[in-house]
Amino acid sequence: MLGLIAYSGACADAARNALRVCALSVIPSLFPFFVLSKLLLSGGLALPIPKRLAENFFGVSTACMSAFCVSILGGYPAGAAALADLYRNGMITKRDAERSLCFCNNSGPAFFLSFIGGAILYSAKQGLILYLIHILSAVLCGRLFSERKSSRLQIRRIAPSQPVQDKRLADAVAESCASLLQIVGLIVFFSVMIAIVEEFGLFRLIAGIPIFPLVEGKALLCGVFELSVGILRSADSSYAFVLCAFLMGWGGFCVHAQAKAIWQTAGLQPKRYLYSKLLHGLLSAIFAITCAAPNALSLAISGGIFLFCLFFPAISKKWGGNLARNTL
Repeated sequence: MLGLIAYSGACADAARNALRVCALSVIPSLFPFFVLSKLLLSGGLALPIPKRLAENFFGVSTACMSAFCVSILGGYPAGAAALADLYRNGMITKRDAERSLCFCNNSGPAFFLSFIGGAILYSAKQGLILYLIHILSAVLCGRLFSERKSSRLQIRRIAPSQPVQDKRLADAVAESCASLLQIVGLIVFFSVMIAIVEEFGLFRLIAGIPIFPLVEGKALLCGVFELSVGILRSADSSYAFVLCAFLMGWGGFCVHAQAKAIWQTAGLQPKRYLYSKLLHGLLSAIFAITCAAPNALSLAISGGIFLFCLFFPAISKKWGGNLARNTL
């Protein structure tokens, strides 16, 4: 509160810039996907995915794959909203919903291609490469955190019966507007808090650390809290490609707050969500480094990490005992 009073001008500018980003990027890219995903899920979205593939590879039911598809098409936090809706409607169990949140809350192509590829990297091709890296890292995170279903009874949440009325479109639009209003509010709040920190002089302290360049330090510090602000700060860096990969995988505390606000309304409590998002960012950064500067060492490291993630459940089961009793 003292910062809002002392740096009122900077806070007002930060709020205006945040609203501008929301109007030009966040709302146009998220709102249509929010409405369509809610319509698809309320109508029972069915995907031609083999049951054994979903259960053996990710350790969740096939219905969760529809939320994964919504997440990689709709962006943050459409996947979390889709999983919450699936759980409310009794289509998946609480265990499946909480496990799927570790890899089903991702960014969509609109942000990568239009915002990062067009405004930051000035290359739609690089934006597409980052998007593919983002999806691959999410799949590997889902594999790392997968566990086989136990033989215990799994209870689904039963949705209360309602009279048959064709109000799906109106409900989808209303719920999407409410979700977007909350998202915009969180983005503005975190942007203002970052402006106060910057005016306070924390970035000048970072500039004194020789191993932490000022531009990259600003981008990382801002992106850890608010994704779009960190991406914008990375535009002036020579490592923008790698920074964008990490920040898009991590998502930022603002995105996590948005997702938490959504899943808490459904009574979900994922325990390893933050670990999975940090791992998502690190995997994305490693693969981005390999794409930016391919050589024998980077290819060997990336290939080794890929194979380790792919066969991790088998490795853990062989050397770690019963997989159901272990955590990552």
